[in-house]
Order: sequence, then C-alpha cells, then structure tokens
Amino acid sequence: MTADDPSKKVPLFGGAISAQLPARYVDVSDFRPVPDNQEVWTDADKDESVIVEIVEWNDGPSDDVGGECFNQGAGWFWKDLAEVNGCDAGDVNLSDVRRLDNEQLPAMNEQFAKASIAVGTMKMAKGRGCGDDQKKEVEVAMANVRLPQVGTDVLVTLNRPKGDGAIGFGGAGVSILLKILETFSIDDWSLFG
Repeated sequence: MTADDPSKKVPLFGGAISAQLPARYVDVSDFRPVPDNQEVWTDADKDESVIVEIVEWNDGPSDDVGGECFNQGAGWFWKDLAEVNGCDAGDVNLSDVRRLDNEQLPAMNEQFAKASIAVGTMKMAKGRGCGDDQKKEVEVAMANVRLPQVGTDVLVTLNRPKGDGAIGFGGAGVSILLKILETFSIDDWSLFG
C-alpha cells in the first residue's frame, strides 16, 4: 500500500484478528469456499492476493534467521508452499529472508516469539486447467509470525505478478506486506483454543 493506495480495517476470522488491507481487496469467501484456517482477499484486476493462514506449530523452522537463512522461519514455509504448488526446482527463486522486529509488528505488542519474512518468485499454474506451458511467474512475499504460547504459526502471504518492479525488500510486494503487518493484531486469543 502506498500513500495513493487507500486501506481499510478488515476483521479476519470473525474479528479475532484484524489488519489494514488495501481497500481494493475483496473477500474471496464472498464468491467461493475458503478453508476455515484461511482468510483470502484479492484484487482480481491486479491479479494480487493476500492469504492469512493459521497453521499448527511446526518445529521444523528454526527461530534463528542467521547463517543458512533460506532454511529458517518464513523461508522454511516459503519453500513448503513452493512444493505444495507443484513448483519444480527451476521454477523457484527464494531471494531473501529477514527477521522482523517489534517495530514492524507494533499492533502485536510483542506477543510473538519470532517473526520473519521471505520473498522471491515462483512459476506456477494459475487457474483451473492450466498446464506447464501456462505457468506464470509470481512474486511471493510471506511473513511467518510464531506463537508458541498457543501452538500456532500464522502466515501472511502476498502473491502478485512479477511485473517490471523490483522483487524483494524495497519492492512493491514486500512494501504492501509490511504495511499489512504494521496493523496486524490478534484481538481475541480464544481463536486458538
């Protein structure tokens, strides 16, 4: 979201979570089924979407985003998403993984253990009936917010066409995701049981 991109506060998971999303996004559940552990919002005109997903705590990702950083936190979930999307090794380019600090998630009031963000591109079939010859290159920016106190990882994933702009930190995709995270708030912890 830029200064020219108005936003709106959106209640997620029945109001248990909230965040500011671009005002141009619409709730996908208004026109097709969405799994109970996901909230999916999209701008079909820009072929852009954001998915907020609650997943069971996973001991696989390390909380340390140093050293071999592509295999840590959000990077681990990013690679897992590439596998789920059926991406071949040559279809995937994870370009950067970084830790998020408290200033980047101010509405969380430090109620998370660790958070990180991974960004890169994936070539994947988009839409029903698409084959390998119709794969599109998509920028995928994913944040992982670790909540061990409730046995949960929260993923916030932004997908957008690769386009001409920069990919990675400083690019439009990460910029939009970081703006969402600035207002990301868990308002009712009973959501997690």
